[in-house]
Amino acid sequence: MFSVATATALALSCPATMAEFSEVQRRLAECLGAAVDHFRVLASGWETTVFEFAAGAAGRLELPPRRPLVLRFYHGPDAAPKGRREHRVLQLLHATGFPVPIPYLFESDPGLLGAPFLIMQRLEGGPLLRLGSFPNALKTFTLAFIPFVRLHTRLHQLNPAAAGIAGLAPAFSPNGDGAASPLLERMLAAIASRVERGPLPWLAPALQWARTESVKFCGGAPSVLHMDYHPLNVLVAGARISGIIDWVSAESGDRHLDAATTSAILSCHAMENPPWLRDNLAGNSLRRLYNGLYVALYHALMPLEFARLRYYQGLASIYRLSTLGMMRSRGAESVGYRAEAVNEVTAPVLQLLARYAARKCGVPIVPPRA
Repeated sequence: MFSVATATALALSCPATMAEFSEVQRRLAECLGAAVDHFRVLASGWETTVFEFAAGAAGRLELPPRRPLVLRFYHGPDAAPKGRREHRVLQLLHATGFPVPIPYLFESDPGLLGAPFLIMQRLEGGPLLRLGSFPNALKTFTLAFIPFVRLHTRLHQLNPAAAGIAGLAPAFSPNGDGAASPLLERMLAAIASRVERGPLPWLAPALQWARTESVKFCGGAPSVLHMDYHPLNVLVAGARISGIIDWVSAESGDRHLDAATTSAILSCHAMENPPWLRDNLAGNSLRRLYNGLYVALYHALMPLEFARLRYYQGLASIYRLSTLGMMRSRGAESVGYRAEAVNEVTAPVLQLLARYAARKCGVPIVPPRA
């Protein structure tokens, strides 16, 4: 994920100059038919850029006047379908009472503001993982960690058919194929496609392991899955979780896969800044601690099958390795991200994830260093 500090240097749709920034604000006001105040960059990532603003009264849309709102730009080759799908996921989950931002408008036409965009409620607080000082980050993370795990199990108790998620076009579908297939099959097919197209021969033995073992773990009761549930996508106000964001990859499938994805992220998400989240003694110790706590708390709240969890931890990490491998060999746009995202795929990031995946699947994984 890109940091807030670099967000204003990323493209016309994420303005690089004050003139461009003012132009986006002006065009937004024209689109809404209302004044736009307090316009600022809130965050930025591989797929989206997020702004905060407040709209004046008497606009064309029924937006809450003078209340904080979010403008979310979608980037990359699949921007419009991703944004449209996330808008619908938010509508469906909000209807169930699950804590997500209220979506007000999605616009697929990039001509209006420079990219497809979503306008939604601005939730209170900030990310569970604060990237400022270590003491503040540790305090916030520790206070809200149990609610973080509890809310994940609450999501997995939702019936995807009743919630409407099962009826959506799949988020994981290689080249648009196999839309009716189970999520596990679609993920294996996506990895296989990337290994061939990359090419990523160093990942082929791990893919063979995942295919062979998959027959033991197919099926299972479906749940609503976030597929990117981690501390930067969970917003907290004090020790209270105000809501969950970033539903681009939401799916229907085995909850063990979603729990395994979160476990893999907690174990492997290294960052250059702050230094205490790098691939070093401090960062690796923190990752081991919070992953162990996550799995233990989740199991206490909603018992896990540990053989199934371990398989899906391997699959989730192999899938992520295939994503990062494609970004380095074919460019970030080859997997639906904007071009600048490849700068985040450093050798330490790849090595940490490869070590984790190798432990889970028992197969050596040695990604190229350059």
